Amino acid sequence: MLEAKFYDTYYFCNVIKSILYHSENHLGVLNEFYGDGRIYYRLSTFNKYSVFHEFVEFIVHDIYYDQSSEAALANKQKMYEDYQDIPIAFKLLRPATLPIELALEHHNMPHQNFEDFLDKQNKEFTECNIDDVYEFIHELRETGVFHELIEHISKEVFHILFQNRDLMKTFNILMANALDIETTSETPSEIKHLFTRPGILKRAAIPEWVRRAVFFRDRGRCVLCDKDLSGQVNLENKENYDHIVPLAGHGLNDISNIQLLCKECNQLEKGAGEAVTSEKYQSWYTY
Repeated sequence: MLEAKFYDTYYFCNVIKSILYHSENHLGVLNEFYGDGRIYYRLSTFNKYSVFHEFVEFIVHDIYYDQSSEAALANKQKMYEDYQDIPIAFKLLRPATLPIELALEHHNMPHQNFEDFLDKQNKEFTECNIDDVYEFIHELRETGVFHELIEHISKEVFHILFQNRDLMKTFNILMANALDIETTSETPSEIKHLFTRPGILKRAAIPEWVRRAVFFRDRGRCVLCDKDLSGQVNLENKENYDHIVPLAGHGLNDISNIQLLCKECNQLEKGAGEAVTSEKYQSWYTY
């Protein structure tokens, strides 16, 4: 069971959707994730902590560092000075508390707070600089609580966005394009065993946990024609687990790239050789 707190989770979801659906505006960020050969070190064969989990973690990590910028610190220091003589507002606004601390508090993750960290260095909040903030975050990383927070948030975001097959398709097309670009370079020796040829991954057996997750997400129905594949209506209707972006098109062996199809739609989709999914979802209830 995932104990979801949903603290800023939908904010992170919206940022990730914006990056993926408007990738032309975020080439620098995306390049940091999979460009210049980094794609090779994102590859796995159906790890439970999927490539999409890694992407979410990368973005959430980046956001928390952006929230700890010089401008953000200067704004909080000004707020500290402006409201320190107004106790009620000061207590409500908590200007000396960093965004990462608020998240840790919400998730009930014990940690040293920033003011105590500064106190050990004989510094006041109004005297600190951005290096102190980064040193504080570094200490959070050293204790492991920073990674624990990022990983938990990533799982919450995945829980929500995994349901959006069109977003999964968009993400996997970007990953496939990155892998395609690298076909002109030498594949690192330690992962050559994953490939049939440059840029094309070997077909791997889809684990039972992937099948179950995709089957329940897609409600036991073919995502293209809505045919029931549960075996409760027609025993001849067999589920097929399909790569949204085909392996031949540089697709990944990742749960984010798998969907449920019937045999007939799978054969048609394979014939087309393109990334195909549906924007139709079975409602939780009908009017």
